[in-house]
Amino acid sequence: MKKITGILLLFLIVSFFTGCSGKNPVDPADLIYAPRAHSKVVVQGREIYVNDKKYVAKGVGYQPTPIGYTPSNYDFFNDANIYKRDLSYLSSMGCNTIRTWKEVNSRAFLDECHRNNIMVIMGFGFNANTVVSSDALKQITIDNFKAYVNSFKDHPAVLMWGIGNEYNLSLSVSTNAFYAFINQLAKAAHEAEGGMFHPTMYPNGGHTSDGGVGTIGIAQNKTDDASMIYLDVWGANCYRDVYPTFGAVFDNYKVKSTKPLILTEYGVDAYDGNNSRTYEDVQASWTVQLWNEIAANSDSCVGGCIMAYSDEWWKGSGSDPNVHGFEGGGGRADQPDNYSHEQWYGIMSVALSGTGGADILTPRQLYYSLKAIW
Repeated sequence: MKKITGILLLFLIVSFFTGCSGKNPVDPADLIYAPRAHSKVVVQGREIYVNDKKYVAKGVGYQPTPIGYTPSNYDFFNDANIYKRDLSYLSSMGCNTIRTWKEVNSRAFLDECHRNNIMVIMGFGFNANTVVSSDALKQITIDNFKAYVNSFKDHPAVLMWGIGNEYNLSLSVSTNAFYAFINQLAKAAHEAEGGMFHPTMYPNGGHTSDGGVGTIGIAQNKTDDASMIYLDVWGANCYRDVYPTFGAVFDNYKVKSTKPLILTEYGVDAYDGNNSRTYEDVQASWTVQLWNEIAANSDSCVGGCIMAYSDEWWKGSGSDPNVHGFEGGGGRADQPDNYSHEQWYGIMSVALSGTGGADILTPRQLYYSLKAIW
């Protein structure tokens, strides 16, 4: 009797998963993942907690634009062949965070991030100078941002809202008007989410001398804590002429703000312009030293996002996205060869597949060095 009962139970289970109604069998991955309430992300002092655990962002800037395309004409958020390939690589290396520059537009992409235990800094872009100069455009941008927040606020892969990207470097409007608007956008996100909101963050840009924190904490610029009351986290795109160290960035930041800091860009490219070759060992050793400094300053810095996941052949005015070239760079003391090669920052190198499929990505030495410590 027990044997018959067991066989019957097994039959019922198999029937359920194969679908007696004639439907296709259930994908086992769909049984593992199910929608759930969004992650509880809370800022406490200079720290971030996710589901009551202290969170350190072991992050990578993510914009995997295929060869021959630019970010404006390719939607990688809706190409599962791209993001499933990439998220597997990132999860394997111990990455727990990706930062996007573009607005995420796919729940399926976020679902896959969640399956891989990766949280997302959700990018949101706008034309700062044009928008801040017009009350009508400001309201449209606020409404668009609220709609974006409402679309994804319930997803467990969302870590925070990343408002813009280093717009302060090229302002034609007043600095205080700009930062006042960033604060307005942050307020709009809080209002859209209600009580249990995700943090808001602006990635501040800075010259190599200040590492992106020099313009923070200035009352007349509206960047002090008393003015930026709705901004929860400061970001900084941090490239300094004292590499391979951040120097005094963290100490300087501590006297400017009581909010957590996250380095939204940092790192070095993989090309040695002095000798016309790649030097993966140098890229790896310099970047690992920078990460170790981030980890050592966890009392003010909640992590960082390396620039960048994959080489970006499209970068530079007039560049050909089918050619891995040297446009878009320039002399900079933060790089080992004193030159920033904008198309060569990837922790993954990129090559055509030869079959018309997704590009072939090959991990550089930096990938394995980070995997060893993450």
